[in-house]
Parts: sequence; structure tokens; C-alpha cells
Amino acid sequence: MIDEMKTIATELISVKHQIRALLLKEKALKDEIKPLVKEHGQIKLEAGKVYYGESKGGSTFSRVEVLDYIRDSYGDALAEQIDDECTKVGKPRETVYIQLTDL
Repeated sequence: MIDEMKTIATELISVKHQIRALLLKEKALKDEIKPLVKEHGQIKLEAGKVYYGESKGGSTFSRVEVLDYIRDSYGDALAEQIDDECTKVGKPRETVYIQLTDL
């Protein structure tokens, strides 16, 4: 049982390293092609297309920040009600985490 778990964990960590390497390669290629695509426009290939787009900057707020704002603006009762009815619903998420040890 432990040997099987070690084997699967080793493979999982190996895959995670490969994914990280591919994501870094993707970012580097995007950085390299971005000025070209901005200047010349999109490029369509048989396998897909590469194009440039911009979006407005945005911020994401944590649950605590949102509830603090509601509490400050509308009172404790509403903040507690929203917290109970909106943010604490459903089953807990079951997650397997992978932490890589950088060498």
C-alpha cells in the first residue's frame, strides 16, 4: 500500500514538474511573440491562432474583505447573513495538494 502510494506520488510530482516547465516555456514564448502580434496582428495556423488582446485591470477581493466592507457599510447583521447564506454553502472541497521542492 505504501509502495503504491510512493509510486503514484513520485509520478504526480514528476508530472507537476513537467507542467511547470511547460508553463514557463509558454510564458517565455508569449513574451517573445507579443510585440510581433501587437505590430502585425493575429496569425492563423491550421492548429489554431495567436492573437493579442487587452483587458481592463481588475481586482479580486477575498471573502473577508467583502464581508468587512458589507459590515462597515450595512452592519453586522447583513454581513453575518450573507456569510452564512452565500459563502458557507455546499460540501467542503476535497483537494490533493502538490508542493514541489525546488532544487
